[in-house]
Amino acid sequence: MEDNSVETKKAIAHEILHALPIAGSIGNIGIEEVESPWDEKIIRIKKKQYSNIKLILWKNNKFLFGRIYRLFLFISDVFDKDFQYNHDLVPHGTAESKIRETYNHIWGIYVDSRVEREGIENFFDKTLRKNLFIDSQKNLPWTVSNLFFEKLWSRDVFTHPKIIDYAYNLDQLTDHDRGTDHDAFEIEISKTLMDHTAIKHVDRIVSRHLRDIAYDILNFAASHCKGTFVESSYYGIYFMYDLEIFAEMATTKADALLITLFDFQSNHRHTYTVTDQSSDDVNKILSAIKTIYDRIANHSALKTIKNPYAEPVEE
Repeated sequence: MEDNSVETKKAIAHEILHALPIAGSIGNIGIEEVESPWDEKIIRIKKKQYSNIKLILWKNNKFLFGRIYRLFLFISDVFDKDFQYNHDLVPHGTAESKIRETYNHIWGIYVDSRVEREGIENFFDKTLRKNLFIDSQKNLPWTVSNLFFEKLWSRDVFTHPKIIDYAYNLDQLTDHDRGTDHDAFEIEISKTLMDHTAIKHVDRIVSRHLRDIAYDILNFAASHCKGTFVESSYYGIYFMYDLEIFAEMATTKADALLITLFDFQSNHRHTYTVTDQSSDDVNKILSAIKTIYDRIANHSALKTIKNPYAEPVEE
């Protein structure tokens, strides 16, 4: 039987801490359990000679070592003089909410890319990080936001001032000899989707044939994939179960319906194309959706989605 005890989590936390250069700066480690990985964070309680740490951890032990390790990387950055952390410069307030969101994404990308490079299994892997980042940059074409993400993910070293600098101006990552397609399809969608509902998105599909198939897929998910979160985004419609995006559906300027399925176990994806002239078999698509949904439903015990943008370090 899996040991989900607080003492197990505390033992792993001490094991990780003793392998890090900040071990001598940390006193006590406290553990508080929460219902979702989105709520995880690390709290630093300053003392005169050292700091106590409180880890806010998801009750489940899935990817436990990686989840604790990544939280300690955040606090290691805070202690690292070369990182130049300054809490007073962190974007805050309503006026800077978008900048703060981007700041949190960039620091999270910096942490989780290092976790991956060290070969540690991590709940917040590259695919999830990319999905969250791209979805947060609705004013950018996919090609641009994807390029920005890859540049951020591949960077070996960041400083806190540089993370803040990028949060205020992501365009610094742009290759200045390449223009931005402001008429890109995904930007057109972003401008029109003022009300983010899947139904409104499908209703905008010009082709009745494609519209009917899109409705068939939505109805199938509602009736055969219980607990699936279906929402319209700037790129189309995504299907999520227990924090796993397992399918996306989008139309294109070429009057095609694209259904992309993500196999979370093999990390492979497959795209089906439906047009007015020719298409993949719709029943085959529905069967594939159900197969991947069943795998996720059988694999995961997670039922709660919380805000993924909260700062992971508190003082």
